Amino acid sequence: MKNLVLNFQLLAFYTNIFMNCTYKIIFQKKIENFSCL
Repeated sequence: MKNLVLNFQLLAFYTNIFMNCTYKIIFQKKIENFSCL
């Protein structure tokens, strides 16, 4: 059970990093699109 909780925390941690990176990439592309206008 302890192992399962640890794995879940790791999964949440990596998901958080992945979401942050994806958000930054999308946000940067939006800024580039605005600068084109």
